[in-house]
Amino acid sequence: MSMTMQPQDWIVEGLLRTGRRRMSLLAGKPESGKSTLALQLAVSVCKGEPFLGRSTVRSEVLYWNTEEDVSDVWDSLQHLGYDPDRDMALWLPTGSTDVNPVQSLRNALAEHPDVRLVILETVDDVLRIDDIKENTAARQAFTTFDAAIMEKFSQQVTFLGLHHLKKRETDSTGDMLLGATWLRGRTDAKLYLKQISDSDDRRVFHATVRKGRSVAPTILNFDKHTGKSTLGITVVEERKRGAVERHERILQSILEYFHKNPGKAFETDCLPCLECNSDEARRIHKRAVVDGLLSKSGKGTRGNPFVYRVAGIPDEERKVA
Repeated sequence: MSMTMQPQDWIVEGLLRTGRRRMSLLAGKPESGKSTLALQLAVSVCKGEPFLGRSTVRSEVLYWNTEEDVSDVWDSLQHLGYDPDRDMALWLPTGSTDVNPVQSLRNALAEHPDVRLVILETVDDVLRIDDIKENTAARQAFTTFDAAIMEKFSQQVTFLGLHHLKKRETDSTGDMLLGATWLRGRTDAKLYLKQISDSDDRRVFHATVRKGRSVAPTILNFDKHTGKSTLGITVVEERKRGAVERHERILQSILEYFHKNPGKAFETDCLPCLECNSDEARRIHKRAVVDGLLSKSGKGTRGNPFVYRVAGIPDEERKVA
């Protein structure tokens, strides 16, 4: 028996694709910047410009919004550089509390057959899941959406739904998706956006995909002037940089201390002056001795402890220092 494979196109290279009867998600906590990033995606596709370093297919976009006033959304689009005279059409139908949103979306897609990307803000507002935390309710809502929308339009359209993360942190980011566990298995690409910490308002972006190229947790660089974000260094790279910078700072503090105070002990004299982790300072001090940056004298006894000097500095300069 032969199997016919459905064609797929990457609307965003290696990240968002057509040809799959699965919605993709852009998930984050409230005020994390989901809408801002989604609007940037919409404009990038309408222009055919890269999104977060990935190439896009220039095409029409439908942005289904139920939370913001259309005029506010339009202002944001223009701030991002959208030009309706030069770029592909960007449609902004709005949901209504008294109209079935799935049927309204179906009608909008039938009216605009050249749309290749649909952004839904939010998944819950469109699917109207009775109890988003309950698997049966989520399955029924997605089944309805699949029959009404995906069956007819998924071969030519990518659907990206904005969704919320739970308030509590978990070891697995996928487990943080608000709602039933069934949601996780029924979606395609998952894009995550979160603030680094309460004291650091920068955002981290990462993505997991069934096929394509995932994005490791990466710092987002946000340009307030253009309203656009770009990918910076990965979180792992930043941590490595931070560790190197911290090491150099502690080493410099140790060398400066013994430059100004030659012949002093490390544990009783230098260490109390350092504002850092004691064990880390001990390791760095020991390495400085091994690398010949500090010279050691004394017997290492209570009455005659080891004392240190910066290696290579003449006695005359030590006395002046």
